[in-house]
Amino acid sequence: MAINLTSLGTTPSGEELQHVIIQNKNGHKLGLVSWGASWQSFKTAAGQDLVLGFHDVDSYLNNNYYIGNAVGRVAGRIDGANFDLEGHNYQLDQNEGNNTLHGGEKSFSHRNWEIKELDEINNRVVFGTSLDENEDHFPGTMQVTVTYALSDTDEVTLEFSALSDKTTLFNPTSHVYFNMGGLETDANKMQLQIKADRYMELRKTDKIPTGKLLPVEGTAYDFNTVTTIGEAIAEIPSDDFDKKFDDVFALDLKYQTNVVLSDPVSKRAVEMTTDRNAVVFFITNPEVDNYSDQAAFLAEHPYNGVALEAQTLSDSIHHPEFGDIVLPANQQKTYTTKYAFKNL
Repeated sequence: MAINLTSLGTTPSGEELQHVIIQNKNGHKLGLVSWGASWQSFKTAAGQDLVLGFHDVDSYLNNNYYIGNAVGRVAGRIDGANFDLEGHNYQLDQNEGNNTLHGGEKSFSHRNWEIKELDEINNRVVFGTSLDENEDHFPGTMQVTVTYALSDTDEVTLEFSALSDKTTLFNPTSHVYFNMGGLETDANKMQLQIKADRYMELRKTDKIPTGKLLPVEGTAYDFNTVTTIGEAIAEIPSDDFDKKFDDVFALDLKYQTNVVLSDPVSKRAVEMTTDRNAVVFFITNPEVDNYSDQAAFLAEHPYNGVALEAQTLSDSIHHPEFGDIVLPANQQKTYTTKYAFKNL
């Protein structure tokens, strides 16, 4: 077990991005970057990387797909970029149309986190930051930590913890992208199981929840049994050239393992267990935005990453029945998600 700390480089304003590698006794390595408290890589002892990430500063500063980032204060979309709390209305950044996406422009993902602790005994790294309401327009000054740990049983534990001096909102997630076949393989060929009987109905115009949870049974959204992703995409009722999943599933929390993503060729898998009530399943190839002819690009370069974002159901500040994301003043809240890697 070992932790190695180096510099990834510096930003134009002079901030240094820290690069952390945690290695377990099996020789597998977890890579982290201080910008966005990001999960950068997961390399097997044989050198196969199973997580999409960047290896230069500029890519992290211009990361439109939130690749690997810690996301918050609030993951997902907030309708109208505003909400009411304790008799006050709060107006947030409109960074996706009229709505707020992933906490706005001054969120967890858009800052360089401090390394608070390097714990070689427990193979653990703690990142910390502070968000002020004058920056991101959510109420209160919030102290946040993101903790990553890699066990000798090849399990990554990710913990978000926050404390605010005013009542505020807290619904974080990790935007890590997996490819269990390896970074250049076709993610459509991976297999997925999500223990969820319902998924969110979203407005087609801007993917804001309508307030309804729809049954997955008999639809392309039923992943209760192991399903090949590409076959499920083919069943989505859409004519878009890039039709894909970017959808919120209400987890059935009676199961010990909530989500399993696997590669039928290598037999590698990651099993996700969380205390959150939902997961966003998003599949894409983040490079597609760099090309004017996106259809041609995707024909040659299929989807190569699957994001599994554990969180409270989206926009729950406007739909309280979806879950409670209110963080009371001076009360600490912690969320934990575990990722168990298999057959490495």
